[in-house]
Amino acid sequence: MTALERVRGSQRLLGAAAVTQALAWGVATTLAIVAVMSFLALAIPRLRDDSTLTEIVALVFGIAVAGALLWRSRHLTSTSRVALWIEERIPELHYSLVTAVEQGESPFKDSQTGSPFGQGLENAVAGQDVGRVTLTALRRGVLAAVAGLVVAALLLYVSPSSAFGRAGTRPRFSPFGTASGVPAASRLEDIQVQITPPAYAGGRTTTLDDPSSVAALTGSSVAIRGKGSATGLTASGSTRISEAGGRWTISLLMPAKPAALTLRDRTFERIIVLDPRADAPPKIALASSLRDTTLRTPRLVVHLNAIVSDDIGLDAGHFEYLITTGSGEIFKARTITTPVVQFNGSRSASMSATLDIASLKLGEGDLVSMRAIAQDGNTLSGPGVATSDTRTIRIARADEYDSLAIDAAAPQPIDSSATSQRMLILMTEQLVREQPKLLREELVKRATEIGELEERIRRRVHEILTENPEEIVAEQPGDSAATIEQMEAPEEITGAKNPDLVAAYNALWQAVRSLRIAEPAPALPPMRIALAALDRARLANRLYLRGAPPKIIVDLKRVRLTGKEKGNSNTRTPRSFADSTRVRLSARFNAALDLIEKQPARAMTELALMRVEALPSLPDFAAALGQATDAIRAGRDATLPLLRARRALDGPPVVTPGLPQWTGG
Repeated sequence: MTALERVRGSQRLLGAAAVTQALAWGVATTLAIVAVMSFLALAIPRLRDDSTLTEIVALVFGIAVAGALLWRSRHLTSTSRVALWIEERIPELHYSLVTAVEQGESPFKDSQTGSPFGQGLENAVAGQDVGRVTLTALRRGVLAAVAGLVVAALLLYVSPSSAFGRAGTRPRFSPFGTASGVPAASRLEDIQVQITPPAYAGGRTTTLDDPSSVAALTGSSVAIRGKGSATGLTASGSTRISEAGGRWTISLLMPAKPAALTLRDRTFERIIVLDPRADAPPKIALASSLRDTTLRTPRLVVHLNAIVSDDIGLDAGHFEYLITTGSGEIFKARTITTPVVQFNGSRSASMSATLDIASLKLGEGDLVSMRAIAQDGNTLSGPGVATSDTRTIRIARADEYDSLAIDAAAPQPIDSSATSQRMLILMTEQLVREQPKLLREELVKRATEIGELEERIRRRVHEILTENPEEIVAEQPGDSAATIEQMEAPEEITGAKNPDLVAAYNALWQAVRSLRIAEPAPALPPMRIALAALDRARLANRLYLRGAPPKIIVDLKRVRLTGKEKGNSNTRTPRSFADSTRVRLSARFNAALDLIEKQPARAMTELALMRVEALPSLPDFAAALGQATDAIRAGRDATLPLLRARRALDGPPVVTPGLPQWTGG
């Protein structure tokens, strides 16, 4: 082996050692910085919340140290420099190695003749163990670098787990941990909850640190994040758990009703109460006009003004006018709406409109009903619609200004018959539409039932015409034909002064006959004729009685002290309705109090489940339970929150003035 070959062998060893030391010191620097920051995170919570900056700083310093060490070893690429380094370690060479290397690298060397001193130089170099000296010189630096790496790894290993040393950052750098490693402690502590409201609400995303309950608008996106991997984590329901960057995430939507989200990490369990806040519908009120009005002539300009508010944001609103013409049950209605006003998500607004009554072309007895309508921007479960009180403007009739004070007589009994006849016509029309799909038995049954109701109206009209009730013939199954024969023929009614009632009776007789033989279609024309006749009879001129009926005067002197006393009873105290929910929660609350000292984890689970059940009906009790749960989780005294929960559940204590009566033992 020549001197040049010996130098190049040492050169390769020096290069490998330089790279090894640079990498070892770079990794050691990175691990040491992470470990130190883990200890500092105990005193600085901001470092605990976000470890990304710490990781970046540690990597930058590690790369800088490794790069600096490699830059210091850049001269190892020169063979002459390596030869001089060996000469420094072996003074006995007396520069024979450097000279031999220079002659070996010289391009003017004659390979056949050679230098007369070349063989002597080679012999001098061969007499020294260059490789052993190189290894001995490198041993100290390599061992120091490896020792620094081991110390940094041990320091990171003993760093606090409550920070991010073990659960968050260590698995990324440590050769003994991977991203899927499961820590020994619970991963359900120190969680963060990010709440993003729905898009229509326009709110900002908020973050809660380690909460026991989450209150948000219904439909909000809730993301629960914790440190560590998602391996072994489960959540109640169909909730998905994902993992990214060494952190697990649970994403869900806020439900419409209160619920309990149960998280489990092996033997660890945690319950988070989901407290939804419903989007309330908007509120609207008419500021003007303030009262209903009756006009002699339809000439008036009405200025309408409405005030609208909403808990989140308004979308649009308008005014609606309902014009009703006619009287009694014969009337027509039409609706007019004003142009829609856009509120663009504002929480409070106002809108106004002007209505000219003369433009509606109203007549005597017509009504105009005005109201304001608004809706919010809820695109998930809405929109919520609100309507204001209705203001009515009525056009008076000419006969309302009669100077006589009269009381109207009671309406004729035919009014109720007209109303029932309308209902029977609707039932018969429905039967005609469904007749092709019905069996014969079902058709006969339904037609007979309608015929019986129509028969009652016919009898009522007969009673009004003749002023005597009709004798009802007992019917037997299968005797429908005989019953029809026994019905009084229309021409037998004599002496009737109301031709409309006679026409109605004739038509009713024909309708009953068709219905009893299960022919609903031929029964409709006479039923409609009977309805028109009943309406004419109902709208005929009424009888009015002049003056008011006499009042009955009681002679107090005559009736005083004439009653008989039947005894007095004790005053009974009214009993309230039994509240089963309150009684059940009271029993569960007492049982949970007994578990706080013995089984605190189970007690907190019971308190969380009770809070979910109490949110809809007992909000004060639920709020006190939330405060008690937070106090127990933080290690504080929960006596006052538990007392408030007891007071909200059982009510204030009842104070009895004085001592109670003795009951006899």
